[in-house]
Amino acid sequence: MNDILAYPNMEEYLKVFYSEYLLSMFPKEYYGEPLMLAQQFGKTPWEEPFSNIVDQLLDAVNLVLDINENKTRRCISLWNTGCDWNLEHNSAGEKEGVFLVACNEVQDREKKPAVIICPGGGYEAVCFSGEGTPVMHFMEAQGYRAFILKYRVKPAVYPAPQEDLAKAIRFVREHAEELGVDAGNVMTMGFSAGGHLCASEAALYNGIAKPDKICLGYPVISFVQEQHEGSAKNLTGGRRELRECLSVENMVTSDYPPTFAWTCADDDCVPPSNTSLIKEVLHQAGIPSEVHIYPTGNHGCALAFSKSAYPWSRAMIEFMK
Repeated sequence: MNDILAYPNMEEYLKVFYSEYLLSMFPKEYYGEPLMLAQQFGKTPWEEPFSNIVDQLLDAVNLVLDINENKTRRCISLWNTGCDWNLEHNSAGEKEGVFLVACNEVQDREKKPAVIICPGGGYEAVCFSGEGTPVMHFMEAQGYRAFILKYRVKPAVYPAPQEDLAKAIRFVREHAEELGVDAGNVMTMGFSAGGHLCASEAALYNGIAKPDKICLGYPVISFVQEQHEGSAKNLTGGRRELRECLSVENMVTSDYPPTFAWTCADDDCVPPSNTSLIKEVLHQAGIPSEVHIYPTGNHGCALAFSKSAYPWSRAMIEFMK
């Protein structure tokens, strides 16, 4: 850990691409020892294997190195055109803090389907550690051009995050040639509050900013019934009159994109009823969809390889074909 933190500005980078909270779990007495020891003695409050936390840290560190040293990835500033994002522009609620993680150069000429990943965080943070970087690597292995969106969160309110995702979709389509993307095959994938972001943006925008398909992991759907209160309050800025119109169950129409959604029955953060609700409204609207509720996995399990929810990713890949 000492070696990792000795890299210039690494602690600041990890606040973006990892998590101060997760970093605080590493036993300080093992900072000078191999990470394997921290992996053996570290504990999480939610009984996650600490090896997963270490893997996520290494994913974040490697992403920082890919951006700064290897130059294989870049953070494309979506609103501050003409330059890439850097640590000097890291405000959570301002446009200058919005960026899209992308490959720096496409090595092959094949046009592939694209996925824009929107991690969760209750519209208060963007949680790269589990729902960003690992998912990006997985989707690339499945033949996608994968991107991660760092969108605006608190103190920004609606419609800022939705504008950011619309901007990202437009950017990917407008630069499809250089990014190696099939402009007619762009998926958005969101987890938790990122699921609400993807689900609501698809209903609010048409044309070039509308995704072709959507994947929602343990999504926030409703702001009025069995809602995740933090997400609702942060996105609306406390304006209760917005809750009804920003509840996705009230937004789905017959031109909504095909949707894959999943959650875990033991989710104690975002009620699984949110996923049941989107299943119902998609069916009523005649939208091609597939919805799964897995027995265990709780909340925030992302790829869920250590949980019973692990089959979701393979089922999603098949559905999206």
